[in-house]
Order: sequence, then structure tokens, then C-alpha cells
Amino acid sequence: MDICRRKGKGGCIGWRPTPPTADYYIGAVVEFPARTVTGAASTEQRIQQFGSLLEKAAIRPDIAVFPENVLNSRTNPIVIPTPGEQVVPCGADVQYDYIISEISCYARSMRLYVLINVAEIQNCTQSHNIEDLVANCAIYNTNVVFDRGGAVISRYRKYNLIGSEWLYFNYTTQSEAEAIFQTDFNVTFGHFTRMDLLYARPAQALVQKGITDFLHPSKWQSELPFMTAIQLHQSWAYSNNVNLLVAGTNDPRNGRSGTGIYAGKYGTLIASMTTDEQKSKLHFSVVPKYGVSSKRVFESFQLNRANSTAPERTTAETSGVLDRFTGVVLTRDSGIDLYVTQPLVDEMSTNVPLQQQLCHNDLCCDFYIERHANPLSNATTTSYYYRLAAYRGMGTFLNTEPAAVGVCAIFACVGDHIYTCGRIYEESVQVVPKHIFDVVRISGNFTRQSANLLTPTSVDSLLMPLPADAFEWQVAECSNASLANLTLVQPRSDILTFGIYANYFLDDTIYDYHKKNAAGTFGFTLWLILMGFLMQFTF
Repeated sequence: MDICRRKGKGGCIGWRPTPPTADYYIGAVVEFPARTVTGAASTEQRIQQFGSLLEKAAIRPDIAVFPENVLNSRTNPIVIPTPGEQVVPCGADVQYDYIISEISCYARSMRLYVLINVAEIQNCTQSHNIEDLVANCAIYNTNVVFDRGGAVISRYRKYNLIGSEWLYFNYTTQSEAEAIFQTDFNVTFGHFTRMDLLYARPAQALVQKGITDFLHPSKWQSELPFMTAIQLHQSWAYSNNVNLLVAGTNDPRNGRSGTGIYAGKYGTLIASMTTDEQKSKLHFSVVPKYGVSSKRVFESFQLNRANSTAPERTTAETSGVLDRFTGVVLTRDSGIDLYVTQPLVDEMSTNVPLQQQLCHNDLCCDFYIERHANPLSNATTTSYYYRLAAYRGMGTFLNTEPAAVGVCAIFACVGDHIYTCGRIYEESVQVVPKHIFDVVRISGNFTRQSANLLTPTSVDSLLMPLPADAFEWQVAECSNASLANLTLVQPRSDILTFGIYANYFLDDTIYDYHKKNAAGTFGFTLWLILMGFLMQFTF
């Protein structure tokens, strides 16, 4: 592999792009601080910092992904060249915004593909009044891709808006067509933004078109038990068996952190959650091309896996106190209060396996659990409680967006009531598990009344998903149902969530934001938020 090992003033010395015949490419994702009131004025400094991260890197990537909403906002949107015109903004006669021209120059001078996310404006008369901009202009949450020559080759305008975005942003009408581009290292990429990951368009539609590699600028707000950032990103990539490169915005006080690179069935290649609001870092990984043996790729080039900032794990069996990550403010899915659940009681004999079935509507979940007592736990130590859960019906994504879901899972609680589930103990609390799970087997019959994506979902006390070799996953297709089976094959004492999550994509003819008035949609979103808030006080 022709990968830079020496650095000079201009970055890598003797580096050459990955050839199209290689069975890998080098991917990079940038985690970066969120924009603030003061940070909004420092776009130039942010772009220079981005350039510095690339220049100082010991490895030159083929492609780099920048996070969502860190360069500008809807109050200062910019014009983006049309991709079909192959415009190179760097040094162009036509003056482009600083963001576009500078990123174009970095892409050209460092010979790499770059994706950034910006607020874009189109069809607009000059105005400095934000109300005028919203009323008279088309403003988009937009991904922009530059090739190695600095040309704009792809522009995707976000399709699935969330909450108040409907009041300020427009959405694309050609989501799949916009979100594809080809590279000179023989990989075709799809790309989308944040909530797009959870919908049939464009993300799942691109998978169905045969796209195997995806870029995802994100500003994800983590939610327990099923939607913390790394957990969700690994499960989506794993279930679709695709590569996914996610660049996350760091704003841990508002629950936002999560950057990683995922290689389908091989699981997480690199992942990072941070408590540092000012952290900026470029993460690298060799990414195997679709259908290539991961082992062969990594044997030919042993990437320094220490680049991953996932915390070191120690087991409760040896240390007693559970290693935990509590530095990101987590939200809780209030919809789980409606699930059919059963507590996993501590008093039951741990020498006898638990076998239990829970059903809700047309979904039945079967649980088989073997566990043994942790000798380091006693009456004075604090431990998590657990519940088995089954659910098939309407829910929400992040307590705001309506969703149809099916769930068979076990998840942690801080008390013996369902309201305490989906929460973690505060940082000051030392947690010692009462039990070690030896085997957990969960199965469910998920009807196929509509299109859906079945995923194995897991998250541990460090807010990381279980590695791909820690579980087995099978799905058998029957005439009108998918029979899913998830098995924990490595003993664990640090589980917060382990289960099967089905996302039933809502049929556009039944519910489609894009056919609704923006104000009416926002009103419905506020209603969902209010109902979720009130639900917390009804149990």
C-alpha cells in the first residue's frame, strides 16, 4: 500500500492515491466542535484548523468527511456551484464564498476527496434579513463533495428535515439522484445527513440500488435505549452490510457526539465519543471494499488501531466497579413506557436458565438467558436493573419524529419501574453488576406488512456497541414474516441494551412530511414533544 509514513511541511511525502484495482481505500472522518454564538464568526479559523489536521496527518486519506453544521448556518447561507458544471472554485474567475473556495483548494493541493456540510441558498434576492431569506429564498442543509482536483462533483440537499428545520429549510425532490458520486479508486458513494439514516429515502433506497459505501455528516443526539450514536451507526451498517463513514459534531452538553467508520458485518473499525466540547480530530481507517476479506486487507497493512479513542475496557469480574462513559447528556425514549415488559428479577435462581415469551400486537419475542452471580457484588453496591421488552406499533425517533417500530430487547434501568429504564447512573455513582450474562438469546417473528429494516442493536456502559464477534445474528424469511434471532456469545456484565430493533418505514401514502404544510408539520412535531413530556408524568 502506498500510504504516507513520513511527514513534511506540505504533509505526506511520497504519497500516491489508492489505485482503482486495490481491495481497500483509506477513509477519514473529522470530529469537530459545534458552532456557537462566538464560533459562528470563526469560519475561517475552523477551515484553517481542518486544513491543519490534514497537513499534520501521518496518513493521507483518499476521502475525508466533515461533520454537520459546523461551518455556517441558515443565517449566513452560501451559494454552491452546480455539480454538472465541474466548477473548481479554488482560484476561479468567479468569486465563490470562502468556505467553498478554501475547501476546493485543500482538496486540490492534498489530492483527496472531501465532503462538507453547509447551509446553502438558491434563487434569492439580496437581503440581510433572515425573515426575508426564509420567505423568498430556497435554503437547504447541503452536503458538498469535491474531487481530487477541487471540483464540485456532488451536491445533496437534505430530504428528511426534523423539528423546526421545516420552518427554515427546503428539501430536495431528487434525493437518490443527488446523493451519488463515483471516485477514481473505483468506489461509488452515497451520502446523506443525520436523520436521513432512519428513512426509506434516500438511505435505504440507495442500499437497494446496490450502493455499498456511504458518507454521513452528523450531529446526532444520543437517546437510550436504542439510538445512541455509535450504536445506531454500527447497527445500520451491519444490517445493510455496507461501509459507513460518519463524521460527528461534538456538543456533549446537548447530547451530541459520535464519530466512526463501520465495515458492514465486520462491525466498527474506529469509533469515538467524547466529553470534550472543543475536541477536533481526524480519524483514519483502512476500509475494505465490498466483498473483500477484511482479514486480507488488514494483514497487508496493520493500521495503528490505537487511533481509536474508544475507552479501554476492564471487566467487572476483575475490577469490581464497572467502566462507564457518562460525559454526554442522554435523552430517553419515552415511548418505551408503552412497551410490554417484565423485570428480570434478582431473586430468581441464576443456576436455572430463564425462558420467557412476551407478545405485543402481532409480534412475539422469545428470551433465553443464562447468567451467574458476580461475587464482587453485595448488598451495599449499586447495580443496574433489567427488563425484557416487546413492542410493535407507533413510536418516535428522538421523541419528535413519528415512526413505526418493532422491538424485542433487554435493557437496563436504574430502578424497578419502567420509567427508570433508558437512564444511566450519574458519574459519581460506582456501579458493580450483580450478574454476568453468559448467554442471551432473543428471537422474534417480525411481520412484513410493509418495508422494514431489522437490526441487531446493542450498547454497553461505555456507550459503545458490542463488537461484531460478541454476537450471532440470523434472519430467516418466511411467507409473511422475518424470523430474527440474536445471540450473545461472549459473557458480558456491562450491557445497557441488547436486542432486535425493526424500523418499519412509514408508507408515504400514509404519512409523508413532504406533502404537508411546513407550519402544520411543525405544529404536529410540537404536539409530539408535548405528549412525550406529559407521558413522563402518567406512570
